[in-house]
Amino acid sequence: MKIINRIITVQLSLCIVFICNSQEVKTGVSDEQLRAMNNAPMSPYIEASNHKKGEEFKILILGNSLAHHGIAPDIGWDHAAGMAASEIEKDYAHLLLQMTDSIMPDKNIRMRIAGMAVFERNLTTFDFSVLDNLVSFHPDLIIVQIGENVSFDGTQTPDLFREKYISLIRYLQRDRHPTIICTTSFFPSATKSAVTRQVALTTKSFLVDLSHLALSDEQNYAKNETGYPGDRNRWKVDGIGVHPGDFGMKNIAREIFTVINAIYTGNHTQ
Repeated sequence: MKIINRIITVQLSLCIVFICNSQEVKTGVSDEQLRAMNNAPMSPYIEASNHKKGEEFKILILGNSLAHHGIAPDIGWDHAAGMAASEIEKDYAHLLLQMTDSIMPDKNIRMRIAGMAVFERNLTTFDFSVLDNLVSFHPDLIIVQIGENVSFDGTQTPDLFREKYISLIRYLQRDRHPTIICTTSFFPSATKSAVTRQVALTTKSFLVDLSHLALSDEQNYAKNETGYPGDRNRWKVDGIGVHPGDFGMKNIAREIFTVINAIYTGNHTQ
């Protein structure tokens, strides 16, 4: 499959966009298998920090199982971390914390990670007020990593996804004006990528593409990662394996951090 990469700079909001061909790409996992994820009990958010003194810099990650998944013995997931990192310090959220610390060594970086699978699966009925404790955190930077659990049918359509996604961003922006980064789905979908791009342009958010990672290197899927340190034999559902392993998580973090670095230092990573 030929992949065309293109960088588009928008005057009002720098958006880095990688555009693949218009065909949908099958990930080898069904919506039914993905519904086995994000069902483990989880608090409204988990916290992480660089444990430094100094002025606070707050990061909020609104994600799904890629950002954090609790222990779920019924599917063979035996540790709390972004799926399918072998340990929590190797998931993309915690790697981003480390990377951001490298450009803000004097800041007290506080991070909250919250699950948005309920939003993804219930676009018509999601109650935005459940996010109030996250909005009141007053994050400086919000990373919205959603789309993987969105499935389209007669009710949940791409237009509805776009409408509700914009409403989500507006809700996050209502009291303050945090910097917002939206990511495309890690599971390649031209339709979802187009929606996310439209949302980013409409809300003047930054855009980071993740969908190209597995297209360019299948080792970004944990099931294909050479030397993966976790025990893949413990997994009871195929859906875990198409999540990013340590290799994929590092690449996700690098893609997002490239934009964070450009925003806060004016430099681009290699």
